[in-house]
Amino acid sequence: MRLFLISAAAFALALPVMTVPTTADAQVLAGRNAARQSRAPRLTREERLTNLLREAEDRLAEINDEIASLESAGEAAGALTSGQQRQLAGLHRRREREEREIARLETALDGPSED
Repeated sequence: MRLFLISAAAFALALPVMTVPTTADAQVLAGRNAARQSRAPRLTREERLTNLLREAEDRLAEINDEIASLESAGEAAGALTSGQQRQLAGLHRRREREEREIARLETALDGPSED
């Protein structure tokens, strides 16, 4: 029996230690360089301004569509209700803000050129 225990201990010490990583260890090992490698490329100033300009132009087009639909509904009914008039006034204010924003972005895009 003693010989069996000694041989089992020697055999256990002679085997290389192999462990299976747990889920948490595997996530840590997989994520070590993931943040540095998967970072999205940085946009240039012109790209950011162009994206903002396109979004503002899209919002302006939506506002113009809403104004047109309200005005056509008013023409069809003969007159706008007071609620529709308030909504139309609010849409006109939003349109003015978007137009100012578009002008600002276009000025920023055209302004400091590095030729």
